[in-house]
Amino acid sequence: MLRKERIDAMQHYINEVRTASMKELEDKFSIAPSTLRRDLANLIDAGTVKKVYGGVTATFNRAKPNALTIYSERQLSAPSEKRQIGRAAAQLIEPDDLIFIDSGTTTAEMGAYLPSEFSFTLVTNNLEIINKAAPLGNIKLVIIGMNFDRRTQSFTGIDNMNIFSRFNIGKAFMAATGISITRGLSNSEYNEYLIKSEIFKKAHQKILLIDHTKFDRVSLLTYGTLKDIDAIITYGDIAPKYIDFLAENDVQLINAQTGGIVSESADK
Repeated sequence: MLRKERIDAMQHYINEVRTASMKELEDKFSIAPSTLRRDLANLIDAGTVKKVYGGVTATFNRAKPNALTIYSERQLSAPSEKRQIGRAAAQLIEPDDLIFIDSGTTTAEMGAYLPSEFSFTLVTNNLEIINKAAPLGNIKLVIIGMNFDRRTQSFTGIDNMNIFSRFNIGKAFMAATGISITRGLSNSEYNEYLIKSEIFKKAHQKILLIDHTKFDRVSLLTYGTLKDIDAIITYGDIAPKYIDFLAENDVQLINAQTGGIVSESADK
């Protein structure tokens, strides 16, 4: 098992049992105490677990949403914002585009606004998007991922990562659990991370959809840097430090609340 995969599995196990002893984790994952301490340091730094006497416990801190929460819970967070962000993003789809729509509750909101008047190709692992796109005859729908994850309502599991070299993706509409100037775009689930990071490397244009609760958050796995995004679609007031950083790095910032462009992007 790869280290990142083991850390993700360890996070899931701690979430399930709530509190685990060091000996229990050593036996469960067949690792040495020194390896366990290094693995747990990642989870402690991310804020998803904390030390207790003889072991660790899951934090479940909703004020710092680093741990992966189930899909239905995340849907309840800023629903109106997400709807407006999804609508603004769908307006960027053009005839004959080849696009990717990422897993996530904000990207899922694009489904209600997918164009039906022209043809384009859609690659996705997002179940909500699949269900919305399936009845539309103008969309060539490509589904990736072999395993369904009910917590995220997405498909993960790619047996051959070279599959991404076959897709000449023009626009990737991405989601993230957290966004940080120094730590980039992050999420909590390893199998989702694998897909996100590959798409991020391959896509010609990367568009991040993110609501206000995700700013200044850092989750377990970073899949891309903020300066390499081409555009961000969000809602409401944005902290000046982000406006300045995005302008300095030619990242277009679109405010779905006003429909206006806060900062322009140069052609990367």
